[in-house]
Amino acid sequence: MKLYSISDDYIKYLRKYDKRVYDNKEDIRKVTRKYLGIVIKVNKFNYYVPMSSPKNTDYEGDKIRKSIIPIIRIISQEESDEVPTLKGTLRISNMIPVPETELVLYEPKLETNKNYKILVEKELEFINKNKNMIKKYAQIIYNQKINNYNVSYISNVVNFKLLEQKCLEYEEKYLKSNENF
Repeated sequence: MKLYSISDDYIKYLRKYDKRVYDNKEDIRKVTRKYLGIVIKVNKFNYYVPMSSPKNTDYEGDKIRKSIIPIIRIISQEESDEVPTLKGTLRISNMIPVPETELVLYEPKLETNKNYKILVEKELEFINKNKNMIKKYAQIIYNQKINNYNVSYISNVVNFKLLEQKCLEYEEKYLKSNENF
């Protein structure tokens, strides 16, 4: 799997329809780095699954909470370290359909910040080792949301069907605007 960011314009567009879409925080970024995520296929759409930094809620005391369907915790264990460390999370509950035109490939080898490069490489290692689980959780949450399952976390999940419709509309507008050139 590879890492991507999404265009600010597309994020702004989707956030008009669902505020649970993660914001690229275009106006308050301290560096040019955007949110990164992976792309998987769900219901014939490319779905972008955003990554997030660890939060206090990812811990129970001093222990890392287990992954659950809406949140996969990206854990790394150094050979010299007996205790695993939390590198970040994949926010399955905030995955969004995205046109290929709005994806920007992130190349870790081009990262100039050495510490960030190491972090991203560890995250990618975890993601590639666990890609089947990630795809399985994405499909489960997608099915639960569109079928209105009565599960506590579903109310915090983005509206997949609405966002798929908006994704198609965005693609249509994009194609029409490019035909005029």
